[in-house]
Amino acid sequence: MSPSPDQPSGPSAPSTTPATTPLAAPSGGPTAQPGTPANRAGTPVNPPGWFRSLSRHSTDRDAARRSQPGLLARLLKAPSTRVLLVDPRGRVSLAAPTGTPDLPDDGLTPAVPSDADRAVWQQDSPGDGAMRGLRLAPLAVADLPASLLTALTESALAESALAEAGAAPGPASERQPPPPADSPQAIYLGQEEQPARPTSWIAVVVPPETATDAALLGTGATLGAPTGGSVPDAEGAAHPHPGLLSLLARYPLTALRAVGAELDAHDAGLAAPAIALAAWHARSRFCPACGGPLSAVQAGWARRCQACGALHFPRTDPAVITAATDEQDRLLLVHGATWPQQRYSVVAGFVEAGESAEQAVLREVAEETGLQVASVEPFSTQPWPFPRSLMLAYRARLVPGQQRPVPDGQEVTDALLLSRTELVEALEAGRIGLPGATSIARALMEDWFGGPLPQ
Repeated sequence: MSPSPDQPSGPSAPSTTPATTPLAAPSGGPTAQPGTPANRAGTPVNPPGWFRSLSRHSTDRDAARRSQPGLLARLLKAPSTRVLLVDPRGRVSLAAPTGTPDLPDDGLTPAVPSDADRAVWQQDSPGDGAMRGLRLAPLAVADLPASLLTALTESALAESALAEAGAAPGPASERQPPPPADSPQAIYLGQEEQPARPTSWIAVVVPPETATDAALLGTGATLGAPTGGSVPDAEGAAHPHPGLLSLLARYPLTALRAVGAELDAHDAGLAAPAIALAAWHARSRFCPACGGPLSAVQAGWARRCQACGALHFPRTDPAVITAATDEQDRLLLVHGATWPQQRYSVVAGFVEAGESAEQAVLREVAEETGLQVASVEPFSTQPWPFPRSLMLAYRARLVPGQQRPVPDGQEVTDALLLSRTELVEALEAGRIGLPGATSIARALMEDWFGGPLPQ
């Protein structure tokens, strides 16, 4: 996969980068101090770790409670339990609809919010984000339809029974197949201390077919028509979860990649793990060790094989993303082969097996542009649950005296070294488009730039 502002390239052939490349400040350039970009030595900036989008949380994940027998079933009986609706495509229900109900599966964030997004965000009072009024849908268990609650409770009780059975596999005749792909699922997200009593949060994973049907109904289409859908009823009355369709009509699913930067720490800290777990469950229905059926356990934070008893946990793929600059303090930008024509971002790629993140920075820059890195400095990190990455962001300084970058022609088809003035001119002329604010790529660029970049 080509590197993107938000979703890195896949592992590629070993690089010819010398293993002895020094990770010290390059000669001829300013020395990078911790928390101070090399291009502005001595200028106070936010220290590494300041990045906000999807990287903060305020809810106690309460991991010790996940293994309690019957936890989800008890929470589903409590009307005050708070609920977050998500789906495996990386979408979350918000209190008001936005202009981005979905995004393609290419890992890219929209460069700028749509006018519809801005109109919604400006309706209400500001949170701690740059925009206004963007909050999760205000839902609790009491708002869930009875049919959905019954389905979720049955699934939770089945999980409890499997947990009580332990790791010992049962006879083949007693093994249950994985739940159908159109089955809803509950996941425990944690709790918050409140003056009266703690508030618990669960995510309800919307089945893909239900999410598709809700989107069709939102456009005025009739379900079961040639355009798609699953039931021959325009109102969704014959749908297995008509009440859920009604909730999604009121609180439509919105792509988290498009709006993540505008959520506050509380809402982002709930949405990111919920979406990551929803995607993992959708892609992990069978045991990689023996092929047996997997069932959710530990309140949705693990899956156990019914055949061999193996316990599996969510996978996270580390990836590096790098703002590399040369001795003239020009920023290295690349254009991925599969991106829109004018889309550019910084170099990114997955960390390979047995490789440190710092060595991955050296390798990715060399493979994609032919340039050698002299020094590497950590910047910040970001969960990227689309579907399961952890972005490790770095600042890097290139070895002085190198020629122009040469794209590899496969993953990267263009590579540029631009000064701040040149980048602004290119943006204003429409020759370059950059990733949106949800991506840590944008934060790396604005850290180098010294402030917000022009839209």
